[in-house]
Amino acid sequence: MAKWQKFRKPRSAGAVRHEIDHAVFAAGLHVFGDGACDPNPGPGGWGVAVFRDGVEIASDYGGEASTTNNRMELTGLLKGIEAAKALQSPATLWCDSEYAVKGANVWMHNWKKRGWKKPGKDELKNIELWQSIDAALSGADQIIIRWCKGHAGIAGNERADELSNLGLASALQI
Repeated sequence: MAKWQKFRKPRSAGAVRHEIDHAVFAAGLHVFGDGACDPNPGPGGWGVAVFRDGVEIASDYGGEASTTNNRMELTGLLKGIEAAKALQSPATLWCDSEYAVKGANVWMHNWKKRGWKKPGKDELKNIELWQSIDAALSGADQIIIRWCKGHAGIAGNERADELSNLGLASALQI
């Protein structure tokens, strides 16, 4: 199993939870991005937590008074990419949003080929964020984007979630 594959399915047939290999997050540069929105749509926040060798070295958050959960997840991803690039070091960027991770790793390439359209020429939602993510990833070959399970005790993901909620709270005060 590759080092970045942090989940192992339990052997018992009836088990549904995954065991998390927390050692994966203990060495190297790991950036965690997250988003929150309550209600959806409504006020939202994003958060980014940066860890080097298991120790938090930086964090940031922000929010918007009127947004969606997907927009905040994408903003957390974008801010995470920017943070990783600023450190000029190989990094793994973790998000608990399959939409953000699959979008960045798989779908975005095809959207771009089709002129930023979905299959069938349908309008792409959050196009400006996807284009910003694409631009941020340009020349960022040392950044790997991976999915992690949310609310599963992964310290970096829990911290990014906490920060996204601070961003949401700040949006409520606007």
